[in-house]
Amino acid sequence: MKISKGTVFKVFIIVCVVFLAGTLLLSQTKRIRPTPGHMVFHCKMLIDPATEKTIENAFIEINNGKILNVGSWNEYKSEEGVEVVDISGKYIIPGLIDTHGHLFGWVITRNITCAMHPAFYLAAGVTTVRSPGSMDPGGDLTLRDRIDAGQFLGPRYFHSGPYVEMHPVSVKWMNPVQSPEEARLKIEHWIKQGATSVKIYAKMEGEILKAAIEHGHAHGVKVIAHVGAVSWREAIRMGIDELFHGVHAFPEMTPKKGEENPDRKILTVDSPEIQEILEMAARAKVVITPTADIVDPLDYDKCHLDEQKKYYTLEALEVLEKRREKALEKKESREKSFAENKKLIKMAHDAGCILTTGTDQVGLSLLPGFSLWREMEIFAEAGLSPMEILKTATINGAFAIGRSDLLGSLQGGMLADFVILDMNPLENISHVRNVFKIVKGGVVYEPEKLLKPLEGKYQ
Repeated sequence: MKISKGTVFKVFIIVCVVFLAGTLLLSQTKRIRPTPGHMVFHCKMLIDPATEKTIENAFIEINNGKILNVGSWNEYKSEEGVEVVDISGKYIIPGLIDTHGHLFGWVITRNITCAMHPAFYLAAGVTTVRSPGSMDPGGDLTLRDRIDAGQFLGPRYFHSGPYVEMHPVSVKWMNPVQSPEEARLKIEHWIKQGATSVKIYAKMEGEILKAAIEHGHAHGVKVIAHVGAVSWREAIRMGIDELFHGVHAFPEMTPKKGEENPDRKILTVDSPEIQEILEMAARAKVVITPTADIVDPLDYDKCHLDEQKKYYTLEALEVLEKRREKALEKKESREKSFAENKKLIKMAHDAGCILTTGTDQVGLSLLPGFSLWREMEIFAEAGLSPMEILKTATINGAFAIGRSDLLGSLQGGMLADFVILDMNPLENISHVRNVFKIVKGGVVYEPEKLLKPLEGKYQ
């Protein structure tokens, strides 16, 4: 059979189109993030809170986004082709972790994902964030994917999807579930979309709460909670993995609105029963995330608010000032609650609880990153040592998220996420504010370059 030249040409065109289409499809799987190199950092001190050990005059060797080896600089054997970074006057700690970092917070517009949060976090040395509950879960997950692809700069994000709440909802925009099956279907859907934990909210109780906890665990994810309808004791017995907000969401210490039950004992932070509950949480390895600075700040200096003003729009600054004036009207009660939460932090630590640093800043009185630094300083005010605080902000956070196999410490085989500091945080935890450079996945970032484009933009 004779084949015409026209037919041959058509076949050739079809083959080319199929080949090019296949090439384009394959290229879609390639990430465009910066390529990590093979580097060795020579530092003054390496601090690993996971082991509570330090190495002076140390090195950390990384390649392809992972840590290969750490040790004394005197033991390092140079290799050809390895870039040596001399930071011999600096200090290295693991990347910081915020276990309660929502993405939907703005000062003025508060109901959508904010694409500016990630850069603020990364510039502060926060390389991992868990977003526990969302107003815009689709937007959050899309932003996470764009960070992973290199289109945005930011930390590693872990998400819970939308809140799982029952009627009557505590927050009007939440969509309640009305049966165990509805709870399971909601959880199932968002885990398929990429959620890595389940966030329980305040009105959840009974069989619906039980089903949500069981279903989350059946999928191998953590179930975390802001409780209200059930006590901490009940939540721990039901298998909850993490409890948020300290005294602000501790039903045993909070009279229920409209409750007429004179027999129910309202506890104080000094009650022996609170100590028993904390010991119960420690035995069950339930993480406690107190979100100590959840309230609007009353102390400008301690919160370093002057340093943050340049990032807000003028309109946002006006809103923040009015909010602060309103907060000052309740200064006495707020300071009392703040002091009680600090006391609970120390009690939980002494009871052996797994504490983590989470900020829960959705009104953005403090910017992301700045808020985690302040949270760590509050832990110091509560009585924890710098090493203990670094532990809460690194390996404990990794445990809470469920990725202590890859995050939170400086050991061979871990992901190359760490912070280079100008000053020793073991002398003063506030030295975590002195960030020289950040390494995430083996890629080096400079805080000034991350922050400069954000000036005057945040609203």
